[in-house]
Amino acid sequence: MKRLKKRLRTPHLLGVGVMTLLLGLVVSPTAQAAPAAAQCTGSWDGITYWAKSPAGRNGGGYARTYWNSSTKQNCVKFWSSPYDGLASHITLAVFDESGDYAVDPPKEHPANYHYFAGPLYTWFDSTGQCITVSGSLVRGGVTYRLNTGPIRCG
Repeated sequence: MKRLKKRLRTPHLLGVGVMTLLLGLVVSPTAQAAPAAAQCTGSWDGITYWAKSPAGRNGGGYARTYWNSSTKQNCVKFWSSPYDGLASHITLAVFDESGDYAVDPPKEHPANYHYFAGPLYTWFDSTGQCITVSGSLVRGGVTYRLNTGPIRCG
């Protein structure tokens, strides 16, 4: 069995200024709008991967993956659902078959996200490689977990 060497990578994120933009999504008259979300580039595969409650029910949040044929990279993003800022501790990781991975928030700079995590990109050319996506978030005291297993293979 080939042993994979893991290397920590910093996620590709747009500048802080982009994060301060507002979406205009208002939950109540006194609620503030959610920050604008940096997007993955490329084509969405049409599949929504739902986080599961301890009872195995979909909810809390979902992830989507994208393939950019120009850069030959996969990208993933994990959103709270509903997108109301009431989720906490949203984390996301993407692994590829080469042993590379990216995490958000990065372990050396933890954050308490309330709306989304990502976008995270695979490193180098990931043509023909499977990726695995995992993450979690807390909503209403319940921890929802995201684990896709190998996806986007070939």
